[in-house]
Amino acid sequence: MSRTARKLASGFFFRFANTIATAVVSVAIMPFVVHSLGDRNYGIWTLVATFVGYYGVLELGLAAAVSRYLARSLGAKDEEDCNRVFNTSLRLYLGIGLAALLLSGLIAAAAPLVCRTPADAALFWKLILILGTSIALMFPTRVFKGLLEAHLRFDIAASLELLSLALRTGLIFPVIFMGYGVVGLAWVTVVASLPAMLLQVYFAHRELPFLRLDRKYWQRDTARSLFSYSAYSLIANLANILRFKVDALVVAGYVGLAAVTHYRVGGVLTQYFFDLMSSMFGVFPSVFSRQEGAKDFDALKRTFFFASKCAICVSSFIGFGMLAWGKPFIVRWMGPQYVDSYPVLVLLVTGVTVSLWQGPSVSLLYGISKHKFYAIFNSLEGVANLVLSLVFVHWYGMYGVALGTLIPIVITRIVIQPIYVCRVANIDYLEYVRRSLRTLGFVAAALVTPLLLSIKFAAPNYKVLFSLGIVSAVLYGVPLWLFELSGSETQILRSVFRMKMAAKEMSHATAD
Repeated sequence: MSRTARKLASGFFFRFANTIATAVVSVAIMPFVVHSLGDRNYGIWTLVATFVGYYGVLELGLAAAVSRYLARSLGAKDEEDCNRVFNTSLRLYLGIGLAALLLSGLIAAAAPLVCRTPADAALFWKLILILGTSIALMFPTRVFKGLLEAHLRFDIAASLELLSLALRTGLIFPVIFMGYGVVGLAWVTVVASLPAMLLQVYFAHRELPFLRLDRKYWQRDTARSLFSYSAYSLIANLANILRFKVDALVVAGYVGLAAVTHYRVGGVLTQYFFDLMSSMFGVFPSVFSRQEGAKDFDALKRTFFFASKCAICVSSFIGFGMLAWGKPFIVRWMGPQYVDSYPVLVLLVTGVTVSLWQGPSVSLLYGISKHKFYAIFNSLEGVANLVLSLVFVHWYGMYGVALGTLIPIVITRIVIQPIYVCRVANIDYLEYVRRSLRTLGFVAAALVTPLLLSIKFAAPNYKVLFSLGIVSAVLYGVPLWLFELSGSETQILRSVFRMKMAAKEMSHATAD
């Protein structure tokens, strides 16, 4: 197996393992944290996390641009250009980190405007300053993470995230038991992230020893190139904030802080679902970029169809499981008082499942630098999400907010996005629709037996739900493996499971 293939296989495995570990740990400790802090304090924590999540806007979409240009330079074996991109982006990110510190101070000063009581405001500004400082430190180190991923060392990047997860998990329990509350939780987040930041710098220089910190590599032309690519990434990121990260604010403003926690129960499960799928298919943008650079458009088309089939099969089953077993799971996980989170889960998971069917098409657009129109219709979807959420919250409370998220997703991902992607990538739209409908038909048929089992046996018991999940996965996966996947596709999946996925096999996968 080639060195590139080993990197891709190892990266896929570690990214998947990291996402699974994060989801399992977070789900396991969330009841302890919520019940220890209380709905109100956890609601403030969620609100602060929402604000801090907006700091991604300061990045100006540079993350995608840096990865794109670093990968191109490394692929071309152009060390000088790689140093130019590295030094230019590092300087830009240092400026962004300073901006994040300033923004944290401004938001902290505005705490009385955000919170209704002085006690809540005092807690809010402390959390904003602690977490904001942590994010400010993270910005410059993202360049080193981008270097590792451009070098296809996804395994190292994911391993460092696992290290942070282990440290954070190990510190949460003693900090809360000692009575430090939500402020202690914030400090745990900061401390647990520091070792990974330092190790990112070390491993980037170990893997790419030709890197140099030198002012001569700062190039205005390089900065302009990065920003010309990142402008539309920024628009897409802003749209994603409107799509997924304003819900907590709307719920807090119109329903209350306690309702934020109940909404969060359904939202966090949906987020882990999205993160899991993103980790599984996060290597495809690099693959598409390499195939475009080699002008191997037939391989690009085959890879796109293969990735789309995998996305539909995997996301449909996970989405089905969350809908079929979500209610008994929430009752067992958080308690019967949180069962009102289940309708939120149903609405959000339905929308995210539809969106994930189109996940490979987003990777393709970014991989071939055709993400301009995607950013535009993503923005329209985000605006529609916000408007509908503000309208529906008056009628249906927090369920209306989730409904406002669902409707625009279904329209854009089923109607608009596939047509555009097929046009810019020179892929036959009717062939794409035919392949997708065939896969969806097989998926629906394969889910009939798991559905019947779920109706009969699903109960708020971890052993029952786990057993039901395993049996359903077998009953679902076997017919798809035998009748829907082609021989070349099953060979690729076998090699992935053995951590021996070959890049050549991936490029030549095609559906029967």
